[in-house]
Amino acid sequence: MKQIDVFIATYQRQELTRNTLKYLKERTTYPYRLFLLDNGGNEEFKDQVDYYVGFSKNMGIHALWNVALSLAESEYFITSDNDILVPDLGFTSFMTSEQLARQTATEIAIRTSAGERFDWLSRIVGFMDERPDYGAISLHPHIFIGATGIDPQDPEDVKERNMCGAVMRIMRTEAVRKAGGWEHKIEAGRNHEEKTICSRLQTAGYKVGITSRIRAFHPFPPNWGYPPEFSPEMQKHNPQLEQEVQRFGNRDAYDPKTFLPK
Repeated sequence: MKQIDVFIATYQRQELTRNTLKYLKERTTYPYRLFLLDNGGNEEFKDQVDYYVGFSKNMGIHALWNVALSLAESEYFITSDNDILVPDLGFTSFMTSEQLARQTATEIAIRTSAGERFDWLSRIVGFMDERPDYGAISLHPHIFIGATGIDPQDPEDVKERNMCGAVMRIMRTEAVRKAGGWEHKIEAGRNHEEKTICSRLQTAGYKVGITSRIRAFHPFPPNWGYPPEFSPEMQKHNPQLEQEVQRFGNRDAYDPKTFLPK
């Protein structure tokens, strides 16, 4: 099995970071190395990861992902925000008969070694193995704010999109390097890094996409998890989205393991 380098970016929001690391540890059986790239240099979670990189000031998300790219040693690497909860996928309950019939060798090995447990990471590694024309694939957040999600009954495992965000986004390392990585920006607008890397990958001839049924939970606590003094404008969030965000904050509407709608 290919060990995957996983990079989590943090800035403030300690409670969200704590839960992201907790879910990642409890719900991932595929081998990975965990890096925490910490804007602001809070060392609270230093002992909970394999590698900790702290910065004394906010370097911006573009700079963090370029650091991740420089440190990545695996064929694929993952970049994710610190407010993403990964799902718990049981092998037999998650796979359809058609999917069971077309398992890759990697998937079979994982099924055997993990005692019928088939986690989210092994699935998206398999997706990348099967799709050499894809440069990046991200998990589907439980909802999209201001955009249409994918029907969980859609027969395609991965749907091509113009852009995919840092929701446990798996990327082809050499493809990202050839595309030039991210811009060198400290102040970037909302969704700017996603647009940057996805457009660069597409210019290099790769597709980008989002998983149809593998969902992550994207919690929206008050003020997006930031301290009260952080206004939506400071976070690059549109303050008009606040009411829409609150409508989707009900976790009881989603399966607690798969995060699919009940």
